[in-house]
Amino acid sequence: MERDITENNLIEDADVFADIVNVNLFDGDNEITEKDIRSMPTVSSYKDLDGTLHKQIRDVLKLVYNLGGCIALIGCESQQDVNRIMPVRDMGYTYTAYMKQIQDITAGNRKNKNSAYTKVLHEDQKLMPVATFILYFGDEKWEKPLTLMDMLDIPEDKTDFWKQLINDYPIRVISVADQPETVRDKYKSDFRIIADYMALRNNKIKVKQYFKNNDQELIHVEHVLDLLHALSGDSRFGFIRQRYEEMEEAEKGENRKMCLLLDAIEEEGFEKGMKQGIKQGIGQTMDIIAERMLKAHEPIQKILEYTGMSPNELKKLKE
Repeated sequence: MERDITENNLIEDADVFADIVNVNLFDGDNEITEKDIRSMPTVSSYKDLDGTLHKQIRDVLKLVYNLGGCIALIGCESQQDVNRIMPVRDMGYTYTAYMKQIQDITAGNRKNKNSAYTKVLHEDQKLMPVATFILYFGDEKWEKPLTLMDMLDIPEDKTDFWKQLINDYPIRVISVADQPETVRDKYKSDFRIIADYMALRNNKIKVKQYFKNNDQELIHVEHVLDLLHALSGDSRFGFIRQRYEEMEEAEKGENRKMCLLLDAIEEEGFEKGMKQGIKQGIGQTMDIIAERMLKAHEPIQKILEYTGMSPNELKKLKE
């Protein structure tokens, strides 16, 4: 749940959403800007043709103006694991979005006493296009399912036969960890930090060097730190986020670059005991940090809160 929330918080930011769409759907061309985007409710309900009420929850849904000459609905679903039913889920999201439009139009017809409502839609009443992409943050390679056909129990030698009878439904999966540097270079928003981290996350030395030297000016500092914390499981990102939140506004303005932010945190008195731990990178263990904090005479409660240790564990370490 935490990762869902933190992923969606950053993606929900209009500039980040536009950046992800432009890079992954339009090869980096600026097809949309944050000014073209309006957030839409992610919880929707509708009645199907037989009157049954349905409810559906999406991760992120945006109304995008002037995309390909249209007003369109663009949704994003974030995933940490390969979802074996995603093509059907995607179909459900698309169906819901179109059915909601049909209901709104027919309700308007009914209210305005437009006789066309008896035909459901009038000839000149058109629907907005709906598209969805899946932003995948997992480690396992997402090979299948990428289409509805991947989910069906069809003999391999009968695939062509069934393709003539059913409508296949492909999905668009963006595997963030697999994006090469040539693609990551196209990101202009804070999402560049996330994409780079995902690509480097298995090499602790490169991760350390990357954050130490990164001078990108961040816009959504808290959202970036929250997501790094959730993706890495490293509590230091959570601590840095907390210390950033406690900074004075003027100090925040001076520390929007990751490298400067880390420097500012290290300079604080609390960091005297963990300075070497941060410098040695993401792979440092909590017991080593606790030892250094003890040597720096940091308050016991702060050590317990930061490291997640129990009092007994800390007591053994002191002995």
